[in-house]
Amino acid sequence: MGEVRVGVVGAGGMGSRHARNLVSRVPGARVVAVADADVARARALAAECGAARAYGDGRELVADPEVDAVVVASPDPTHAGYVLACLEAAKPVFCEKPLATRLDEARAVVQREVALGRRLVQVGFQRRYDPEFRALRRALLDGAVGRPVLYRAWHRNVRAAFAPDSSAAVLVNAAIHDLDEVRWLSGQEVDVVHSVVGCRVDSSLAEGVYDLQLIQLGLRDGALALVELNLSAAYGYEVGIEVSGDRGTVTAGLPGGVVTRAEGRCTRGVPPDWLERFDAAYAAEVAAWVDHVRRGQPWPSAWDGYASLAVAEACAESLATGRPVRVALEAAPPLYGKEDR
Repeated sequence: MGEVRVGVVGAGGMGSRHARNLVSRVPGARVVAVADADVARARALAAECGAARAYGDGRELVADPEVDAVVVASPDPTHAGYVLACLEAAKPVFCEKPLATRLDEARAVVQREVALGRRLVQVGFQRRYDPEFRALRRALLDGAVGRPVLYRAWHRNVRAAFAPDSSAAVLVNAAIHDLDEVRWLSGQEVDVVHSVVGCRVDSSLAEGVYDLQLIQLGLRDGALALVELNLSAAYGYEVGIEVSGDRGTVTAGLPGGVVTRAEGRCTRGVPPDWLERFDAAYAAEVAAWVDHVRRGQPWPSAWDGYASLAVAEACAESLATGRPVRVALEAAPPLYGKEDR
């Protein structure tokens, strides 16, 4: 395959970011169509990207014979439907996280892809393409800290990027990044959610919607994981993880960059949001996707989207019941073999 002609479904923040990266930072890709429920917004992004067509319905874009592959960056509840439409059309698709908002929808995507016998779905877990997190993964694979026994992750936003209507929505939209991160770095599935506790930091949220959650997990190899998710940390955007092994620790995501020393203080800057922090990763993941479109091995896969959502649903149950919850996850189909990335 030569040039990959891409259609983008969703002209909001992430759809626009992916479209602009494809146009300016990914050789061999061309944005040819944009769809959004707000047709004027679709037309504006299409014009900016030099795309010939704008649609008000993403399914019309998927059916367009001039579109080779599709980026889905529409609202979360629409993801699974668009991905399934792409699979029915046998078109490669990059889907922003989450793959779906319900586990049965994500399972349907996996089942349909397995029936096709080809991997066509890549899920937007961009941390897997971040240089710092990749370096940490390599250190773990090289045995730098021995056998990992504890993964301690933190994920802090200035404010929530969306208006969650439930604590479960916080898990599915935001914590899903951290759950995938633990799965990827450890090479293990989560066996049990030991506990999830939370509280409301932002008083504008409804009662019972917890924007601060602490998640304790047990992995299948016996290691533990602790995730701190705070959507209302106020000071900036910060994501990181410390992995403790039986011979040391390795950490990614500590504040870096320019150091300012003045007036008796030494300070480092903190990014204001995820777009700045993961700018390079967002470009790298869509560049990798375009390459995967040509050779047919997208990563992270639909299975990664499904398995992470299974953990998120177990977390929601643990938070609601106050009890540990086993993650009911079947073995991955052979189509999704282990990959060392």
